Parts: sequence; C-alpha cells; structure tokens
Amino acid sequence: MWKHGTTKQGKVRWYCKNCKRSNIRKRVDVTWKKYDRLVVEWIVEGKKLKHIAKEFGLHKQYVQNITHRHLTTYTVPNHDRALHTTKPLILDGTWIVWRYLIVLVAHDTERVVDWMFASNESFLTWSQFLEQLQGRPCGVVSDAQKGLLQAVFRRFGTIPHQRCIAHITRQSRLWLTKHPRSDAGTELLLLVNLLHTIKSNTEKESWNKSFEQWLATYANLLKEKTFGIGKKWWYTHRKLRAVRSLLLRANAMMFTYLDHQLPPTTNHLEGGINSPLKFCFKEHRGLSPEHKKQVVNLFLNERTHTKNQH
Repeated sequence: MWKHGTTKQGKVRWYCKNCKRSNIRKRVDVTWKKYDRLVVEWIVEGKKLKHIAKEFGLHKQYVQNITHRHLTTYTVPNHDRALHTTKPLILDGTWIVWRYLIVLVAHDTERVVDWMFASNESFLTWSQFLEQLQGRPCGVVSDAQKGLLQAVFRRFGTIPHQRCIAHITRQSRLWLTKHPRSDAGTELLLLVNLLHTIKSNTEKESWNKSFEQWLATYANLLKEKTFGIGKKWWYTHRKLRAVRSLLLRANAMMFTYLDHQLPPTTNHLEGGINSPLKFCFKEHRGLSPEHKKQVVNLFLNERTHTKNQH
C-alpha cells in the first residue's frame, strides 16, 4: 500500500494496488483513548450528551451506545492503597441501589484511597474493606455506624475516632424540626446549632454544662407518658428523648477533633464524592446495577490521583 492523498478530514488515504481500493488506517489504541475521554466527559464531568456529540462529530445515539459498550469492558487500574500516618481516614458508605448495593469509600482529605461494593454496612463488610488498606492513619472520621466502629477497633485498635458532627446535627434537626413547639425543643435546637461553632476545649466545657443544665431542667418532662387503650403507653416527647440519647451516646467521640488533627465532619466525602456521584446517577437514570458499579469505578478512579473534585 502507498499514500494516496488525504480525505476531507485531513487523514492520510492509503491505496492497495492488488484490490484497487483506497482506505484509511485506524489505530485501535487511539480509538479507545478517544472513547475513554468521551465516557469521562459525559459521566464524570457531567457534560450534556448533545454537546459531546457535537464536539466529536457523532450522533447522540451513537455516543450513548459507545458509552454503554465501554462501561461493560472497563477495568479499574491498580492504585495506591497506602495510608499516611499524618492524614486522617474518612469512612462512609453510600447506597447505589437502595437496600441492595452500597459502596464503602475511604478518603484521606486529598484523594480516594479505596472503595468496595457490598450488600450492606456491617462489621463483616467493613472488616473486609479495611483489611485491603495498608498502613495506619492518624485517626478516623465516620458516622459511627455500629459495625464500622467494631471493624475500626479490630483493624487499628485504640485510635482517635471523630464522630461526624454534620450527621449528628442533621438527624437532630430532623427530629426537632426547624420550629419546635416546646421550650425544651427550642433550647435543645439552639444547643445542637452551637456544635459547629465549638473550636476550643473551653467552649466544649461550656456546651457540656449547658447540655447538663438542660437535662436537669427537663428531666421530669422527658419522663411524661401518654396512655392509650388498655395497658398501652408511650413516652409523650419521644423525639426529644431521641435527640437526648443521640447526644449522650455521641458525646465521647464528638469533640475528638479538638485534641487531634482530625476534621470534625465527613464533608470531604459527603460533599466531594457522594453528592456528585448521586447527581451523576440522577443525570443518567435507567442504568442497570452493573452499569452503576462501572460508573462508580470510573468516577472514583478519577479521584484516586487528584485532589477533591466538585
């Protein structure tokens, strides 16, 4: 074959003297690299399908077919799972398919360290996940899920553990509502809103004293019962009791960040990883569970070597 001019796109045309035909040569590696970029722009970067199709000079349906075909063959490259002794380990799980498929993610405030798919959050799944990680962090930040706490203790022993304050305040506000009807609820909501403002041990002691005073003031109120038909009864102020129990149980790990170099929340994961990932699924409705897993692999792999992307 020899060169026989160029096409309208500027590509070299080759001519075969035997079959009397001309054609252009296509490199498979260049084509797949182009498809890689196309998939990343659509799924990870969130560009509109019509804009990508126009940019690459392809039909929208063809781009969609390429993406789905490419997802089925995507394999996760090897990445560094080593933990740094000077960085915290932020752990959280987010549902990919509700009550069917969840992804457990580890983050060190700068990059995604590793992730694993599971059917639920439990001691067994978190233990399997943490065993994949190498080294030991300076501390752990999480939502203090029961199985996660046990797995962290088994893997790292006694290590500084910070319970995410954002999870505590979010759940407390959900139970108390924005405008509580009782004085007890209003005062407790004020205490909950102060959690994000605590920056020193002095402010911590002041908050604890205010909380203890609230407990003493409304101790009898929290014991009030409502009686139904027969012998059935329940606590009248169940939501107040729930917030009280939440704060009492969380108190031991709620202010760990004051004495150790740990972030007070898991927002590096919630805002930097989980939120964009859920938005990605919202933009690409109708994906099968297997395709969703591949999207997660592609999405998280992009964040194993770069700083937190929004």
